Amino acid sequence: MGIACLAASAALVFVFVGYDAPRLARVPVFLPLWMASLGLFQARASTCIALASRGTCNMDSGERPVDDERSVARLRLQARRIHRRALITAAVLTVAVVAFP
Repeated sequence: MGIACLAASAALVFVFVGYDAPRLARVPVFLPLWMASLGLFQARASTCIALASRGTCNMDSGERPVDDERSVARLRLQARRIHRRALITAAVLTVAVVAFP
């Protein structure tokens, strides 16, 4: 998902810049950039934020609940960090796209 959304983002940027779209019209590139960031950061951290929010994990044998509360808290903290990094990354890249002449 991350790579596909990154490719879609790049295609959108090329279209926007190629057709000399107004700068504010380029802001919607944020959504695929955010999705790309989420996908890539989740893959890198080997953490699914949807599973972490439910307090479950999937270790190739199906989804199962995490019994240890400390582990659940760590997973949720890691999920929040992934969310924050993805939002910041997408915002910075969107600003760069909007600022590009």
